[in-house]
Amino acid sequence: MGACTLILQDAKTGRIKSIDHIKNLITTVGKAAMASGLRGNETNNKGIITYCALGTSAVAPANADTKLTTELFRKLVSVRSDSSNVATFQTFFGTPDANGTLREAGLFGDAASGTVDSGTLFAKLAINRVKSASDTLTLGWQITIG
Repeated sequence: MGACTLILQDAKTGRIKSIDHIKNLITTVGKAAMASGLRGNETNNKGIITYCALGTSAVAPANADTKLTTELFRKLVSVRSDSSNVATFQTFFGTPDANGTLREAGLFGDAASGTVDSGTLFAKLAINRVKSASDTLTLGWQITIG
């Protein structure tokens, strides 16, 4: 189970334009990668989430998804933490990052890199936000085990 908090903020004034709390889908391939990581499979950093990506497609997330439908931009996860059975991943997108109409977001890992569509899609969610070059966007994901 998972959830994500999106905070869209005016970069100049610091005013928060919107805060969204959205449930996200843990994909079938993401669940398999987590299980592989739990058993100690170190190949391709199995089970390790490293990137957050944003896309422009309004296609609804599905269990069988392996990538975003139309990935626009990805960035390394900036903060990782855990408490009890909840892993948290936070990524900050600055003013030059991912500007446009954003409709989807995902967490990637395993053999993920800065290259679009690389790695395993662990979690995906549908969003509906417009980010401009005067905005910042922070995504805070929580993945609950159990």
